[in-house]
Amino acid sequence: MKKAVKILSGLFSAVTLASFAFIAYAEVQDIKMMEIQQEYEEQHYCLALNLYHEARGDSRLGQRAVGFVTLNRVYDDRYPNSICDVVYQAHLDSRGNPIRNQCQFSWFCDGKNDTPHDVKKWEEIQEVAHSVLVEYGIVEDFTEGSVMYHASYVNPYWTSSYEKTVRIDTHIFYK
Repeated sequence: MKKAVKILSGLFSAVTLASFAFIAYAEVQDIKMMEIQQEYEEQHYCLALNLYHEARGDSRLGQRAVGFVTLNRVYDDRYPNSICDVVYQAHLDSRGNPIRNQCQFSWFCDGKNDTPHDVKKWEEIQEVAHSVLVEYGIVEDFTEGSVMYHASYVNPYWTSSYEKTVRIDTHIFYK
């Protein structure tokens, strides 16, 4: 009888220990999932903000193209390796503030308020940003790997350094 109690006691301890280990593992997984979700939301926001300011007046295809360029930069060694870092890439002054008109994306350092004001367009852009994040690397990149673009009504000094790939709506794309 003592032997049976000892075995049951040991078994109970092992089950209890295994249960605690499982609970701890589940909690760690929950924390990891929350961190992944938070990171996705942050990167999604940065992409959506960029699409809103750069292409909200374009067609859905034009908006997606700007999204693809943003992500192409993330995966290009010449640029930062996160969406937010790409979007906010800028030359900074001595206090760490972006220098006016010296950002990768002009809206970021044009001196204007960056808060989206067109609620309907902001909601639409967030859907486009999500689809770009989901589709990137799965669907064909119709910008052909472009990392640069400009509005069709300007002629930047850098265009001769890149290969023109496509024009979509108001933007001309380069790789």
